[in-house]
Amino acid sequence: FDLVIFDEASQIFTEDAGVAMYRGEQIVIAGDSKQMPPTNFFRTTENDCGEYDEDEEENVSSADFSSVLDECGPIFPMSMLRWHYRSKHESLIAFSNHQFYNSKLVTFPSAMQKCDHLGIQVEYVENGIYERGGKKINHIEACRVAEIVIRNFMQCPKKSIGVVAFSQAQMIAIQ
Repeated sequence: FDLVIFDEASQIFTEDAGVAMYRGEQIVIAGDSKQMPPTNFFRTTENDCGEYDEDEEENVSSADFSSVLDECGPIFPMSMLRWHYRSKHESLIAFSNHQFYNSKLVTFPSAMQKCDHLGIQVEYVENGIYERGGKKINHIEACRVAEIVIRNFMQCPKKSIGVVAFSQAQMIAIQ
């Protein structure tokens, strides 16, 4: 390859990048060590009964994996991007900018500081408890998410709604 580009390199296992790097004449590695590291989360495993087994992931921490960004960072010259432009509302990046980037990211102020349909909102779910040993879900939280999806759909039926759950079991509970 004339040029190999890895975007979100903090999420790419080094062993997955090696062959492409070997074949490339030039390499660009773009990523952020403060972002999500490589994980086996989306690589499913099946138990002897052909069912998805989450127990295996519970014993693995993201610190167990190094990324192509981790391995190549000390070797290649690095530069920091200073502008954050992708968030539709500044509140989406404000916490990370302050906590992880020492407020050095240049962000664009939102036209409306308080807007119900933009940005992040905290939805406290009273008595929401993760059932660790059994079903491995938070039933009360799943019900609340489903209620919010239904309410939003009823208010704006032509808009799409995306829901992300951090486990297959929770996804099924929400469905």
